Amino acid sequence: MPSPTLTVRTPRPLTPPWGLVAAVAAGLADLAATTLYWANQGVPALRIPQSVAAWVLGREAYAGGMTTAIAGTVLFVVLVWGLVHLSVRIARAWRWLPRHPVRGGLAYGALAYVAIFHVAVPLFAVDGSAPARLDGIAVGLLTCTVLIGWACAWAERRLRA
Repeated sequence: MPSPTLTVRTPRPLTPPWGLVAAVAAGLADLAATTLYWANQGVPALRIPQSVAAWVLGREAYAGGMTTAIAGTVLFVVLVWGLVHLSVRIARAWRWLPRHPVRGGLAYGALAYVAIFHVAVPLFAVDGSAPARLDGIAVGLLTCTVLIGWACAWAERRLRA
């Protein structure tokens, strides 16, 4: 009769959740850059994340103080996390994309900006409209393209490693 064998499995090393890391860093950096820009225009700092919360809560978000500002921040980071996961899936389907992370990330960030702020928010948000001021469009496009687009490309490369 054969003797029983003991199989010892070595645990896989824990890998950091790179998608979440990228989403938190990019989402907070995007909100910070946008807040700094609009603060120079006289807009109170809480108003930026509250405007994100208004996508779901409507105009009441502006009266919610810090609570709705935190809710808007969390909502935006979750949205960016979804964008990171979508970019990873796209990069796995289109093999040429990971070979060009800078161009691909910038293009993805620009498309994400248009999809969020000029399609999804005007169509689906409780209290949303597309940005109208040219300077606001430029800042939003720049921050989304650079901060979110590059974070998505970075996360995709980290997840492949």
